[in-house]
Amino acid sequence: MKLFGRRELLVALGFAFVSALAHLVWNPIVAYWQFLVTTIVFVSGLTYWLAREWRRLELFATKFYCLAVIFDTFAEGVLQPFHKCTRDNLMCTGRMFLVFLAFWLVLRPAERWLSYAKRPRREDLDSEK
Repeated sequence: MKLFGRRELLVALGFAFVSALAHLVWNPIVAYWQFLVTTIVFVSGLTYWLAREWRRLELFATKFYCLAVIFDTFAEGVLQPFHKCTRDNLMCTGRMFLVFLAFWLVLRPAERWLSYAKRPRREDLDSEK
């Protein structure tokens, strides 16, 4: 196991980018049906991507973050006509990613250390035989 999983960070960055892109796409839209259609497109794309990456993601924090981004994108898309504030929504997306990044930087090495601590030593395996 590597110290830091590059795939997990790239998936999380991709999810943050798609979420920010969704907010930028929603900015000029005025018709509610357009919000719903674009929301369904973005949420479907993110859900498909997460389904393909689910088994490759090792850290619970990454899976949780991706699910949170999907839920946030859906909620923002449905409610966007009632509280259009693109700058605040982009800031929220950025803060959500920074919180994930902080947890990822802390949990990934901790998970690696725990996996080595739980692994039985060779002497213990030899004494059982």
